[in-house]
Amino acid sequence: MRGILSIALLASIFGSLAFADTQGITYAIENPLRPGAKAAHCPAQAQVVDGCTFHSVAGDTYSARLAVAPGETWVASTPDAATVELQPQAPAGQDYQVIRVVPNPAVNADTTVTFDKLTGAPGAQSVIERRRINVMIHPA
Repeated sequence: MRGILSIALLASIFGSLAFADTQGITYAIENPLRPGAKAAHCPAQAQVVDGCTFHSVAGDTYSARLAVAPGETWVASTPDAATVELQPQAPAGQDYQVIRVVPNPAVNADTTVTFDKLTGAPGAQSVIERRRINVMIHPA
């Protein structure tokens, strides 16, 4: 009986510690149930970082900046074109490419944008790098 009480007491203590640890989490947008709420904020990065999150609040857009070398190009895709529009921009220089991410400000949604870096001749291109970002849309 004493062993069972000891195990129950230890379980209670560790459970309390685990719960107390989550109380200190700070979210960019206060909703811990949404995917990506605690990920690094994309606009704070000089280049797109795999796994970062872009929070579009009331129609914000994001210019994804991606490094390229000669013969390389980036393409972007999303599973829901009605939620996020992707607009390739003319590169300002030869060392990077910009793809504008324009979320639909009328929806409250989470989605993913995938950036694939391609190299090779047309028709024989291959993906040499992949980055994904989360897009969280918060309407006004």
